[in-house]
Amino acid sequence: MKDDKKKVKLTDYDIGLAFLRPFLAFAVIMKHCYNPRKDFRKWTNFYLRADCFLFHVPIFMIMALYFSQKTIISNNYKKKFERLKRLFIPYFFWPFIIVNLDNILKLSINIYINISFKDLKQQYLYGFGLLGHFWYQWDLIFITIIYYFLSLLFKAHLNFILILISITSFIYQYNGENYKFLSKFRNYDGRKVTLGRFLEMIPFSVVGFVIASNNILQLLRKYKIKVFLVCIYIAYFLYYYNIFSTIKGSCYHGIKLYLISICLFISFSMFPSEIIKNKIIIKLIKQITNYTAGIYYLHVPIFLFIQKISLQFRNKKFECCIILYLICYLIY
Repeated sequence: MKDDKKKVKLTDYDIGLAFLRPFLAFAVIMKHCYNPRKDFRKWTNFYLRADCFLFHVPIFMIMALYFSQKTIISNNYKKKFERLKRLFIPYFFWPFIIVNLDNILKLSINIYINISFKDLKQQYLYGFGLLGHFWYQWDLIFITIIYYFLSLLFKAHLNFILILISITSFIYQYNGENYKFLSKFRNYDGRKVTLGRFLEMIPFSVVGFVIASNNILQLLRKYKIKVFLVCIYIAYFLYYYNIFSTIKGSCYHGIKLYLISICLFISFSMFPSEIIKNKIIIKLIKQITNYTAGIYYLHVPIFLFIQKISLQFRNKKFECCIILYLICYLIY
């Protein structure tokens, strides 16, 4: 029976979305650990234009709810609990490990980031502090819990309720209420980042859930090439032409980023997975692409540690991002 389950996973494996994961993980590393102003190659101008790598986290959120949709609506509470456990364990585990490791290195070889157990309080409360990028994990945990409750209360009309919530999120973004709320907090207050981006992540989570609920990708795959070309054209057009009004927010706000993220998600999903039938190749792809969560968790602390001993990493060059990705992959 176990072998049959493996066969199903291998034959139904979405290779396009599998390739999207490491691409997004590398984009996250580029966002946090790359300084294009110290890199004079021509292509860096593309990176500098309008922060083009902002799509990584929104697409991660789309994918998270796309792949967990069946668990959310199921009556299997064991599966629901397992899903939450997979989110909570790294949220609490990695900050604790990093603080301990930092203190050990400080005492032994005098190389440290200078973080303490006091920093864990804000980290655990808001997912922001010594590991600032964990705000995403905090948002994903609470979005998942909210979806669990909504699925119990409005199971028959869940998609409709979620779309209404998504529209409300955009209304609060565009009428300035979200930014006004964020301005109450100091810049380094964890609530400013985590709560502000929580509202901005809701529309992306709804898209992933609704696409999975209605099997939209399966319907679009009947016209793979056309859908791929249309999505790429729309993303390109939106990227270069500002047709939506500019608003202030907490980084991932606005309809422009929302639509570009959806287009990129759909375009990757149009990859013809059926052309790769060899199970060994599929297992190899899974091996390469299944550790992006770990790369996301570890890249910032490892980068900060390596900066202490490497001048190249202090300059935040492109090559350092590649090395950092490989180090995180091997550790995780």
